[in-house]
Amino acid sequence: MDEAERLKLINLIRESAVPLVPEPPHLPPEWEALYHAQTPPHRNPPNVKAVLFDVYGTLFCSAAGDIGLAAKETGAAKSLDALARQYGLAGEELRSYFLEQVAAIHRARSAHTSWPEVRVEEIWTEFLRRRDDAAVAGRELALRYELAVNPVCPMPGAAETIAALREAGLVLGIISNAQFFTPLFFEAFFNAPPEELGFDPGLTIWSFEHGEAKPSPRLFETAVRQLEARGIPAAECVFAGNDMLSDIYGAINAGFQGVLFAGDSRSLRLREGDDRLRGLRPSRIIRRLEELWG
Repeated sequence: MDEAERLKLINLIRESAVPLVPEPPHLPPEWEALYHAQTPPHRNPPNVKAVLFDVYGTLFCSAAGDIGLAAKETGAAKSLDALARQYGLAGEELRSYFLEQVAAIHRARSAHTSWPEVRVEEIWTEFLRRRDDAAVAGRELALRYELAVNPVCPMPGAAETIAALREAGLVLGIISNAQFFTPLFFEAFFNAPPEELGFDPGLTIWSFEHGEAKPSPRLFETAVRQLEARGIPAAECVFAGNDMLSDIYGAINAGFQGVLFAGDSRSLRLREGDDRLRGLRPSRIIRRLEELWG
């Protein structure tokens, strides 16, 4: 996208921002005991040289608890209805169209990967093409839909945590189920793109660029290779995320220390009952992002 479009989309994020306050989750007794069994102050052990983050539900509060690809009701029905009315549809009709397109793409790609990813701007560009509507670009409609179904804002302590870890000399990265607009949230809320905040561009791994979503091993293996090129073994890297499957399962299988962020009930995903997670526990649990550094 050109600079004018990028700035337009960033301003749209800022204008549409909805304050969200984390809702501290009530952890089941076993998980609560695991949290309290940790040695205060819960900070990273001294051998940690890199910290990688999930985005939605970890660095950003998310009304849907994740990127809104499969979002159900999030309390933003009025915003979605207002967007849908511009196209002569009800909000649920617009949501159904989108989810049907996502499902069709997933089916088409399922022979190649267990974790297919889409590019949402392609779905909305096709939507506009069918309606012969050239007034709005597919990227803008994709962002407007996301802002309607999945309002986000920075998680408390996110900016301070990023700055503290950067100043401590740790290598920073991201592995996120994301779309083209995800990096723009950093500019909208933190006034700088991820690389200027200290995230290593080679370790900034967005699912839409790889055609696969977490917990695809491909995403984590890409991070492992990038870390090894910097002389950092996987065991000396922390991955912090809110989802036991997408984040902790993927991270631990790659050899990382998997830190479960249990700071918001909307985004915490323990996935109890999932056989893939049988016996799996995070390396640590944190309730605030600041526990990563002090």
